[in-house]
Parts: sequence; C-alpha cells; structure tokens
Amino acid sequence: MSRTERQNPRLPGGFSLPPFEVHQALALVIVSIALWGLGLLWLAMVSGEQWINTWQRDIRFHVYVNESSADIDTLRERLKSIPGVNGVRQVEQGEAARWVEQWLGDTGLDHAELAGALPLSLEILPLEDAPEHLFGDIRDEAERIGAKVNEDEAFLANAHTWLSELRAYLAMITGLIAFAIAVIISNTLRMTLLARQDEVHLMRLMGAHEGFVRLPFILEGVVIGMVAGLVAWLLTLPLVVALDSWLVSASIHIHAVTILPECIGLGLMVGLTGSLIATARIVSPEEV
Repeated sequence: MSRTERQNPRLPGGFSLPPFEVHQALALVIVSIALWGLGLLWLAMVSGEQWINTWQRDIRFHVYVNESSADIDTLRERLKSIPGVNGVRQVEQGEAARWVEQWLGDTGLDHAELAGALPLSLEILPLEDAPEHLFGDIRDEAERIGAKVNEDEAFLANAHTWLSELRAYLAMITGLIAFAIAVIISNTLRMTLLARQDEVHLMRLMGAHEGFVRLPFILEGVVIGMVAGLVAWLLTLPLVVALDSWLVSASIHIHAVTILPECIGLGLMVGLTGSLIATARIVSPEEV
C-alpha cells in the first residue's frame, strides 16, 4: 500500500477522503469547545428547572404580623377567603425560633429570647393550580393591617415565569451558536474543496453524479460534527461525575449517559448543515 493510500481513506466508489490536516484539526477543536459551552449552559438550565420543581410543590407564603392577636385572626379569615388559598395556619414563635436555629446553626442565643424577638406569622398554603396573582392578593390583605409578606417567596414561586423566558433566550443563543459552528465547518470544507477542485472537475468530466461528488465532503462534515459532540461530552463527563452527589442531594438527576446522544446529535446536525452549505455550489465544468 502506497503512502498516498494510507493517508487518504477510500469511500465506496473509489473516491478517497483527504488527509486530516491543520485546518480540519483547528475546526474540530473550535467546534468541540463551542458544543461543550452549549452543553454546560443547557445542563445548568435543566438542573435549575429540576431544583425549582422540587420545592415549588411545597411552596409556602409567610406573612409577618406585629399587631395584636385579634388582627391576626382577622387577617387569617381574609386570607382564607382569597381564591387559590388552600389553608392558613399561625406559626408559633417557638416553632419559628427552632426553624431559625436549624437554618443558622448554633447562634449562641437563648431559645426563649430568640422566640420573643420573632414576629407573629401566618403560613399560607396555596393550591396547586393557584392563579399567578395570588401573592399580590395576599400582599394587599397583609398591608391593610400593616403586616409584611416575604417577597423572596413570591420571587421563587414565580420562578417558572422567568425560567421560561430564560429558556427562550437560551434557545435563541443556541441557534446563533449552532449557525456559527455550521459556518466554521462550511469554511473548513470549502478549503478542502478548493484544494481538490481539479479532482472534482475530473470526476464530473468522467460522468460522476453531483451527489456522488458531494458525498465525501458531506460525510467529512458529519464526522467532524459528531466527533466534536463526542469530545464535548467527554469534557462534560468529569464535571457531572464530580458533582453527582451534590446534585442528588438537591434532587437534581442528570445522568451522563443520557446526554451523550444529544451531544452527538447536535454535532451531527451542525456538521451536516455546514457540509451542505459548503457543497451547495459544486457544478459541472461546463457550467463554470
């Protein structure tokens, strides 16, 4: 076997692929890094959605009252009458103090002293299909007697709204980056086409069909994309494995094997798109 045959793997039909040169290796590195970055963004997005879904099922709203118990009773009845409220209960100061101690750890404060410093509070349990304006209604009722609501809980309860917006932006960014990757692959294949234009023209003169001429370059683009997707997955794998215990503790379940088809599939898509763009202008010599 000659040196040329060893460098140029042959395809069915006798047409050989070009050797893997510097510009192809550079394209592979760039595409791999781009796909890896996209993969990390989507993993972060999916992880955030799973984490939010775990505690949104048990979300509670709290109202803090510094008034008399009569005002609390009045507020409790008003809150119960709001559509979307499943139940209202008063949180004793001792219970609130235990929760604070559990959250902050050893504060060194006396339990009774800490309980006396905390305001009276009401805990509101919303229905699963509660309207989006529920927290606004709770806030209105609380402000009528000078009570305060926990605004952070409202932000977390409506997290699905800004997560949907974030997903839309991420999808747009993914489309732009995927197009840029396809252009990179396309330019790489155009360089290969220019280097082999004499061979391409000779094949067309001998009667080779345009699809047959385009096939090796399309396969090359697909291979670059799929290998880049595999490399991106291999770069992501150590991170997923290292964070597995922490993710499980946060009720986030991401399995490294399940994201492999997505990485390779995205690489295949951008590789195929780039190769189709690059070979779209292959014409016969008579048309030049």
